[in-house]
Amino acid sequence: MSIGSRALRRFTSVCSLVPSYRFCLSGWKHPLPGGHGSVLQRGLIAIAGIVSLIGAKALASDIGGYGLRGAVPLPSAGAFQDMFDVHPDGRVIVVAANDVYIETSPGSRHFEPRGALPGEGGPVSYPAFVRVSPDGTRFAVGNSFDAVGVFDVQTLAGTWFFVGHYDAEWFDDVHLAIRDAGEMTLLDTTSDPKAPVNPRFMTGGPFSAGVAFDAAGNLYTGTGLKLNGPSETGWVKGFTYARWREAVEGGSPIDYEAEGVQVCDVLSAASLGFDTSGNLHTGGGDFATGDVDALGLVAAEAIEAAWRGEGPADNDDPDEVRRVDPDGANDSNWYDATHNAAPGELLVRDAWTSLAYVYTVGSGVTCDDVRVFRARCGASGRVRARARLSGEAQDGVVLYATLDGVPHQGAVNGRKARWTWQGVNSGEHAVALTDPAECGAAVTVTCP
Repeated sequence: MSIGSRALRRFTSVCSLVPSYRFCLSGWKHPLPGGHGSVLQRGLIAIAGIVSLIGAKALASDIGGYGLRGAVPLPSAGAFQDMFDVHPDGRVIVVAANDVYIETSPGSRHFEPRGALPGEGGPVSYPAFVRVSPDGTRFAVGNSFDAVGVFDVQTLAGTWFFVGHYDAEWFDDVHLAIRDAGEMTLLDTTSDPKAPVNPRFMTGGPFSAGVAFDAAGNLYTGTGLKLNGPSETGWVKGFTYARWREAVEGGSPIDYEAEGVQVCDVLSAASLGFDTSGNLHTGGGDFATGDVDALGLVAAEAIEAAWRGEGPADNDDPDEVRRVDPDGANDSNWYDATHNAAPGELLVRDAWTSLAYVYTVGSGVTCDDVRVFRARCGASGRVRARARLSGEAQDGVVLYATLDGVPHQGAVNGRKARWTWQGVNSGEHAVALTDPAECGAAVTVTCP
């Protein structure tokens, strides 16, 4: 789980879920260069200083339970001109080109313009990333060229650091791990912008990819595009907290190609992050192999197995790797994602559009519980769908079905759930049960 902006605020829930993590600590402080402490105030450490998830009790994987719940329009300046993250309180923060928008309240789906990014690092046309600090007071944004800005969430006051970047992730409220082509650095965001403290701690040949931290402080990054290898496009590798910290504090830099543990090979690792169960999400696409047009979900157990030396996650095992494609009508989507812990949502964004698709872990109903799923279209353009379940234990549970990819909810009453869409245009339409997911092909209906 990420100790950066997308997951440090979620750490407490993991400690409570996994009793075998006896070493969940609340007050451990270790300074990094620059004199700042509290690097792992809410982190995990293992005996003898080897910080990893090896030997920890596995969490039950729920990657198969994620179901599409809807789509949220985000403020947008155009394709590939928007990036977003979530505040610890659940509000979504968007940078669209040079303009900042913040959700009015958690879950409101309404956004208030806050103004343009200030300073000489802008104007920004294509932001590389947006990352909210763990305490929610600041956010970082890359201008996709030569500057990373750090700004106050409320006032937008801040400054630009002229450093290269592709992606980044907060390690704590001060330090930002930055991935650039062939290297990684750790920026002290309280240092002098004219002479930033930004030590390089990783070298290696692959093009840039995402950055994430798990609950132990282990670092994850990947191969965005293969160069000389041996890593391939889409590899995600983990590096122990002890090793990368040693490199930051003056030890030999990490050699990306020669060190670390490969945990998966999915898409192009263009964005990385963890949900509250420790499942990894990864985006982008590998056009050389055809692994494209999806967001990848890698089960926590598979990642833990990789740390134990059992090899990377198996792409052919749906319990270890799952790919989701919320926009099935388009075969060229480029997805990234962030997990919003407050409402328990995985927000999946296609860079070509202004939509963030909302996934949540499902109802608990499985495909084995569904005996029949049918759909038809009446003369007035009214589409009706019905699912019949094997028992009444699910009474009152909300299930989801889609019409041409648009989700609609239906509550189980007795053994049945029903959905109705009015005024559907003439022609063929696809109706699918999406929660529970992957229970069979969509039903095609024809409206007159």
